[in-house]
Amino acid sequence: MPEQIKVLIVDDNDDTRDGTRRLLEYEDNIEIVGFADNGQSAVDQASELKPSVILMDINMPVMDGLTATELIKSSHPEIQIIVVSVQDDAHYMRQAFQKGAFDFIAKPITSAELAHAIERANQEHTRASMQQAMQPPQQVQQTSRQDDHRIVASRPDLNGQVIAVMGLKGGVGKTTIAVSLGVGLARLMPDQKVLIVDSNLLFGDLAVFLSTRSDYNILNVIEMASDPEGIDIQTAESVFVPHESGAKLLLAPANPGEAQPVSAEQFVQTLNQLRRDFHYIIVDTATTFDPISVAVIRTADRMVVVATPTMPALKDARLLFNELTGAEFPSEHILLVLNEVDKSSRITREQISNFLKHEVVAEIPDDPFAIEAVNNGRPLIAMDSKRSVAVRPLMNLVQLVRDSVSDSGTSDEHLVEEQRRGGIFGSILGG
Repeated sequence: MPEQIKVLIVDDNDDTRDGTRRLLEYEDNIEIVGFADNGQSAVDQASELKPSVILMDINMPVMDGLTATELIKSSHPEIQIIVVSVQDDAHYMRQAFQKGAFDFIAKPITSAELAHAIERANQEHTRASMQQAMQPPQQVQQTSRQDDHRIVASRPDLNGQVIAVMGLKGGVGKTTIAVSLGVGLARLMPDQKVLIVDSNLLFGDLAVFLSTRSDYNILNVIEMASDPEGIDIQTAESVFVPHESGAKLLLAPANPGEAQPVSAEQFVQTLNQLRRDFHYIIVDTATTFDPISVAVIRTADRMVVVATPTMPALKDARLLFNELTGAEFPSEHILLVLNEVDKSSRITREQISNFLKHEVVAEIPDDPFAIEAVNNGRPLIAMDSKRSVAVRPLMNLVQLVRDSVSDSGTSDEHLVEEQRRGGIFGSILGG
């Protein structure tokens, strides 16, 4: 039998407490150890019952849930608190994370969603408890504060590089390249912060490619960026999904019904704020011309254009190059990558370069293990190089992208992004 996750439910409404209990009563690994009807009672019971996870309401008598969260985290940093509230807005979410909450969930919620959130919180409880056990008691609280500072500290001096991965033809392996770049950069430079962004709001596949999920998505960060105070990185940390490579992931909505219209200005604002906290931002784009594509082109420092050596893909690639030229994107900052290259192909690299009027900088061979990688939720670049013929070329591409950025130093093109208004992109912007 799995170890029980001890949960304390805090809510001033009897029916709500009972409803939450019923949501969890069939979860074999969750044990409800107590109930509290106000924040002060929650503080007292946290010390007495030592739960792993607390489900905390916000608006309660005697002491509100946010104050209780802050007090509990100061005394028991290993206890993970999930704020559960009907107030589904960025202001409450920001406050909850600033007080030390692990997660913020808006009602109504299903039993599966709630159980998943509790399990994630319990994993962090286990990690924090082990960390505490390995430290002298007098150092525990100090280290916790230092870790928090490392997380929330903004880097006003950091001007991260936005690297967009684009391809207008579906099936060219664009997401495979984007994932490999992000994971490869994180592994190559473990001291650098890497973020992989899925900007395809309707049909994003980043979560599938890396076999992960999240209750939050890129729309939450876009909403934060629109706030006058901008993105609070401590709050955003709960939205980013950590990957074992060291990269962070910013996922698209789980289903198209959750997507909302996002303007180019909103997305430009979001990417430029994220620059302050990440050294590399890899953006996996949609295969369409839309406002977000406009924003990516206006903001990107480097563009990785992905095509396969087939005429339909090359035709679409030439259309993309024409639009990039019209948008005045610097040609020298575009890296053309041929993916799924078959040795028997009669279309040569030189012919493709001539057709697209741009040099091919990398060829990724057709690899039968690419499908296996996707089905297993593993980045292709992390496969065994002795089995997968694409691994070494992908590693070379990672090095090439890094060198391309390093050779030119920090780019300032995003400061003159308004100039990129030609062609279809310009018509989308209304320019």
